[in-house]
Order: sequence, then structure tokens, then C-alpha cells
Amino acid sequence: MKNPKVFISYSWQPKENQIRVQQLAERLSSDGVHVIIDIWDLQDGQDMNKFMEQMVANPEVKKVLLICNKEYAEKANARKGGVGIESTIVSEEIYHHSDQRKFIPVVYEYENDKACVPVFAKSRLFIDLSSDEKFEEGYDQLLRDIYDKPRFQRPPIGRMPSYLEADDPVILPTSNMVKGIKKAIMAANPNTDLLIRDYLDLFLSSLSNYKIKVRSLTEDNFIEIVEQSINEILPLKNDFLEFIQTVVGTPYLTKELLSNFFERMLQFYADNEISLYEGSSLDSLCYDNYRYFNHDLFLSVATLLINREQFDMLHELVSNHFCIVEERRMSYLQEVSFMRFRTYNYTLNKYKNELSQLRRVSVVADMMKTNAIKVRFKDMVLTDLLLYYLSLLYPSKDMFERYWYPELSVYNQQFVILPKLASTRYFEKAKVMFGVDNIEQFKNLVSSIKEPDLRDGYHNIPNALKGLSVEEVGTIS
Repeated sequence: MKNPKVFISYSWQPKENQIRVQQLAERLSSDGVHVIIDIWDLQDGQDMNKFMEQMVANPEVKKVLLICNKEYAEKANARKGGVGIESTIVSEEIYHHSDQRKFIPVVYEYENDKACVPVFAKSRLFIDLSSDEKFEEGYDQLLRDIYDKPRFQRPPIGRMPSYLEADDPVILPTSNMVKGIKKAIMAANPNTDLLIRDYLDLFLSSLSNYKIKVRSLTEDNFIEIVEQSINEILPLKNDFLEFIQTVVGTPYLTKELLSNFFERMLQFYADNEISLYEGSSLDSLCYDNYRYFNHDLFLSVATLLINREQFDMLHELVSNHFCIVEERRMSYLQEVSFMRFRTYNYTLNKYKNELSQLRRVSVVADMMKTNAIKVRFKDMVLTDLLLYYLSLLYPSKDMFERYWYPELSVYNQQFVILPKLASTRYFEKAKVMFGVDNIEQFKNLVSSIKEPDLRDGYHNIPNALKGLSVEEVGTIS
């Protein structure tokens, strides 16, 4: 990289200021900056004013540092001496040229708690080198400005969430209820529990708004209709995640309440004759919107629980069975596991992929990546793998629910899923997820896992011993 040129404008008074400026120039030089300063570059016989004018206006000079102390500010404002002439040239450049970033005020002195800066530069952001305490941070900022290496950079701009493409704004039945719950919690409102239960009741009843009538589907339109419904239901998922973020860590969200909610959600599907068993016929594809929603919602909630270290709640969800009454089967009582929330999506992963010639490993994973708003997708990928391991530890009684297939692992780039397990303190909190009391039990448990062979060249699924970093658990006190 070419050494950037900077010109230093300063006052020779007091003598201490001249010494400090020279020290600054020497340090900048040692950091690769070509410093132009009168004591080094102004030769005998040269016109001082002409030299200043050339340096300020020279396009090869990337930055002009205005070293501001009391003497400099007073002379600049009064247009006295070399500083006055120089400030006239600088102010002219600032007011009449577009690249104002060229001029950087560097404050060396304060008076009455105000930075000593000339009037023409008062509205500009400055670098503070006025004391030993502020110098290093200010110098780093100055160096970054000179090299155009800002400390904070704008992150990549992603895509607009697909559900926002709808022409009409989405008005949810639960709109503003989460805000009311948040206010009630802050005010210690005695009715907060009732507000939460009302929210959960309304959320579940709202699911009926997204039921697709099978007779509306044809082989030509079912993909479009299912996708449209997924986009319409997405705000409801985000609203629920906002609710979880509001109540998690408070006494109002208990593991019993959360587990009961997901059980009631499955009961809603049974009561409304919505089959979650995967299928490729139209009378099954009409429920693929719910299959995607369930998968996305459960995985997102589990991710939030992991991030907030609510391990007992996640343990409750994955270790217990939900009891569902199937009215269609003469009140047949069915025990299902959390794996019921993740079933294969024929509409997206098979038909959309094939008919649109997308050639994607998982269209579902792609959509979840696009629609991840309330949680980081990277965290969802790791949670997906954790749920896979937990499904092997807590097997389902249903023959159709063998394990939680980690679909998002197509995006996985890590071998260790919970690196924090190396910390004894973290393990002591997280061990409840695995139903163990100590590290030895944990190691024996994970070592006993019998994993299916899922290697396909596309999904990065570390084996349990590696993924749960069994050898490193508890090695950091």
C-alpha cells in the first residue's frame, strides 16, 4: 500500500506544542505515513505562504491535520500570522470543495471544558489527543482515518424478507399484545399471567386462519399456494419469538407453560384434522405450510432457549412426550415427541426443487436462512444439530419419528456444536439437557449413542463424540 501523505498545520507557540507536534509527526512516520511539516519540508528561501497553500490544495496530500491548541484557535480566528494565512486557505477549501474529509481537527488543548478549535472547524468531528489518557485511543482513530480503515464497518446488506413482498400489510390477531405483556411485566401487574395465557390462546386459535383447502389445489398451483401461505404465516412466528424474548428469564415463563403450549399446538392440528405426517398427494401437501411453520418455530424457540441458557426448558421439551387425543380415531390417545415438529416437506424440497430446477440440497434450509430475523441463522444451524443428538438420547415411541434430521446442517461449518461445554461452569448449567449429574455420566451417555449413517456429501453432521466435544468437556475451570 502506498504511503499516504499528510500535511500538519500547527502553531509554534508555546514551545511545548511544537515539541508535541514533532513527536506526533515522528510516530506517524514510523507507522508508514509520509508526513509533510514545515520543520522538515520548508527550505530556506521558500515562500512560507506559498508552501502552505500548495500543501493544503495539493491533491496528493490525503489529509491535512489541524493541530488545535489555544494559540492556534486564537490566531486562526483573528487571521494573524502564518496560522491566520493558513486557516484562510483551509476555510476556503472547506467551504468551496466537496471533499471535506481531507481536513481533520486534532485537539491538543481545552479551555473552560471546551475544545480549542477555530470557528471555521467547530462543526467538524475532531480527534482528541489532549491528554495521555486519551492519546492512544485518539491516535488509533487518527491512523484509521488516514488509512481509510474504520473501526466499525457496515455489515453486508441482505435480502428483504419474502413475507414483506405482499402488497397488503399483515395485521396479526395478536398485534400489540406482546407490547402489553412487556409493560405489564415492567409494572409488576398482577394480571400478567392472565395476559400471557390470553396471548397463547389467541395465538393457537390464529393458526386456523392459514388452513389451505385441498380442493383449491391443483398440480399446477399447489407450490405457489403453499409458499404464499408460508409467507403469510411467517409474521405470526416472528411475533411469537418476540413474545419468548419478552418473557424468557422471568417467572412468567415456566417449563410447564412452554411444554403445555407446544402440546396444545399439536392438539390444535389433531382437532382441526391437519395431518402432520408427510405425504406427496395433494390432500397431504395442503398442510406443508404448517409443516414448515412448525419446523421453523420449534427450531427458533429452541435456539432462543440455548442462547439464554434456559436448558431446563429445552430438556422438558425434548425429553417428555406430548399426549394428543385423536378424535377421528375414536379418542385414540397418542404419545408423540418433539420430533413431530419436524417432518419432510415435499412441496419445497421435492417438487419446488425439481419443477423449478433449483438443484438445491434443501429448499427448506434456504428459506429458513432467508426468514431468520429474531435469531441468528448460524445459531439455528448449531441448535438443529443439538436437537439431532438429543433425539438420539430421547428416542420417540412413534415408529415414524426415528430422529430429528438436522436439515440446516447443509450450512454447518463447525465440528463442535457447544464449545462452551469445555467450561465447567457452563457444563454445570447445561448438564440438565442431557439428564446427567456429572461429566463422567455425560461422557458415558454420549459414547453410548448409536448414530444412523447420514453421510451424503452435503450435510455436515459431526458424530456425537466430536460434535459435543466429549474430550474437552469440563477442561476449563
